[in-house]
Amino acid sequence: MCGAPLLAGPPPALPLHERYAMSYARAVLSRPYIFTIVFLIANIFVFMLMWEASGMKSSVLWTAFPESVLLAFGAKTNYLIHYEHQYWRFVTPIFIHVNLIHVLINMYSLWVIGPWVEKLYGSAKFVVFWVATGIAGVVASYLTVIPGAHPGLIGSFLIKTGDQVPSAGASGALFGLVGVLFVFGIKYRHELPEGFKRAFGTGMVPIILLNLGIGFLARGVIDNAAHMGGLLSGAAFAAVVSYKRPGASTGVTRAWRGLQVAALLLVLVCFFMAARHFDFAL
Repeated sequence: MCGAPLLAGPPPALPLHERYAMSYARAVLSRPYIFTIVFLIANIFVFMLMWEASGMKSSVLWTAFPESVLLAFGAKTNYLIHYEHQYWRFVTPIFIHVNLIHVLINMYSLWVIGPWVEKLYGSAKFVVFWVATGIAGVVASYLTVIPGAHPGLIGSFLIKTGDQVPSAGASGALFGLVGVLFVFGIKYRHELPEGFKRAFGTGMVPIILLNLGIGFLARGVIDNAAHMGGLLSGAAFAAVVSYKRPGASTGVTRAWRGLQVAALLLVLVCFFMAARHFDFAL
């Protein structure tokens, strides 16, 4: 009546489901993703070493590193695995790439997908997922090389009839992370906020189908067996391994910490074995 300002009432409370979604997202997004960055740097570092070994020629960045360099750094080739027993080649291909476009695409994908898996499952499980699904992809690639086979149009999606060209790349491990997020979204769909449901689970289907379609069109160039090996192994891991729920203890069991250390040591030992044969390979 006298012109005095009215006291503002309290803001209306957000609906319960919105408050839950915000607290859930805040709890997950605040977690670190250290090993995503570590693996990204490691891949780029190895790529730079391979470029230096190739004479720092700009042409190889857009075509491919020489075969001798790829083999020296540990690219997968069935002949050397089978006849020379160079089993480290099941691990080293996860961290090497054939040219600049290859490493940029894979590292961008790691930067997009990796933080989500590491935030949801923790660094220890993320490291195990990356190394294990990457190895699964290389093993699948190894097993689907069948010289003299006549797989036909559909079978050629997976089966390779020769092993003349070394193969490498982190895409098997990347598909492994996609498999983890796909099963995660389905397995925990009843407790996830709506935004997470849309992003993961069935939300991953278009990404999977698009990449498989590209792989089918580019069969013979893209190693689809490695992609499928990574995808299926990642899905299998997520089916049996629980994620770190918001509000749960940030600690990790000794078993997972031990597996993380073992996975990292395995990578280092395999690159050490590759380095021992470096001069011979060149």
